[in-house]
Amino acid sequence: MRGTRERKWLPYVMAGGLLALVLAGVVAWFSVGRAQQRADNLDQLARACGGLLPREQLRGFVPGDSAGVLEEYGTMLDPGQESRALLDCSLSWGAGRWEPEALVQVRAEALIATQVAEADTGSRSIGDFPMPLPAGARGGSGADDRVVGSEVSASLQVECPGGLRGRSQASTRFQVSVELPSAADSEYDVSDTDRLLAARTAVGVANWVIERQDCGREPIRTDASPRPAEGPVPTKLCAWLDPQALEFAAEEWEFSGDGTYDPRAGFCTGSIAGYGAPTGMPVVAVRAESWSGEFARGAYERHAYVGTVPGRRASSSVIKSSEFPPTLALWAESVCDGGPSYHRVAVTPEVDFGDGGQVVVEDHVRKRFSTDARAALDRYLAAPDGWPQRSHCHGSKVLGEVEEWPR
Repeated sequence: MRGTRERKWLPYVMAGGLLALVLAGVVAWFSVGRAQQRADNLDQLARACGGLLPREQLRGFVPGDSAGVLEEYGTMLDPGQESRALLDCSLSWGAGRWEPEALVQVRAEALIATQVAEADTGSRSIGDFPMPLPAGARGGSGADDRVVGSEVSASLQVECPGGLRGRSQASTRFQVSVELPSAADSEYDVSDTDRLLAARTAVGVANWVIERQDCGREPIRTDASPRPAEGPVPTKLCAWLDPQALEFAAEEWEFSGDGTYDPRAGFCTGSIAGYGAPTGMPVVAVRAESWSGEFARGAYERHAYVGTVPGRRASSSVIKSSEFPPTLALWAESVCDGGPSYHRVAVTPEVDFGDGGQVVVEDHVRKRFSTDARAALDRYLAAPDGWPQRSHCHGSKVLGEVEEWPR
């Protein structure tokens, strides 16, 4: 009887063993498949975008369960191709609900004269590049949220005296933009290491363009000591911006601004760090800008178009709440190395609207706004290492104020 029972169970035992072998084979097959897919993806990462991507630092974003999607073109990848870009490349992994799970984007483009003028007279988000840059190069860095996680970016504008090929119109400047995935949960958590990685990638792309285009300048060093994107100390060109000496808000400040001198234009900014709300309407943000020659004309015309030059707005002691902070801008003109020049210094006071939606500024407080703006302008014009003195500006004349707030 015992032997009979054992024979009855034998088929089930054999079936179970066979099922286990099949399952083990399936698991092994999937493991081999995932390993091969990830190996293919890593190989694609190494070759993508002209081999300019930081593959070691991006390995953690490379999956094994789906193939990477690569799109790349540009005149420096295909010399016979017609394209606005020298290099335009994107590599993504994973199909999220609204966007890829991870995305890398790199673009290098030769700028024609109209693009250069637009970039130089528009909002110049430069100076916070986390590496020192030589003359003829300027850059910025940033971070942004994604549906899941975050990304870090860097951009560079580089002059090439020898000119660039790849556009039908002459060009002596090109722009590089880089976007990389970050493991940070949000843009506010993006690390300095991630910012530096994006900056070094942008420099690597710029040097690739410089070498292959033989554009008449030395490569940008990538071994230079990094500097924080933001910090308590402004650059040498912006050292005049001392909130304590100017008696502005007694808070911790952060700064950005030109790290290298550009005879065509310059800027410096500073604002209190965090979200404090000091009482008494002190100045909590300052921005100083200068433009010379053609840049000066373009900047003035741009401000005149929106009515933010002296004489275009009537004075008002009522400030209404808005998504934009209230700003008092003071304009001046000079003759500098680059020709006729404009200077604009804007101060932003802390205004508590409470629940009323508007604030009536008393006369003595409004006068203090003017005093603060004039003190900042005077200090800016006289600073030995500031843009006006570096440009040998003289004959400076104050043109007037502009109240840039809703009334």
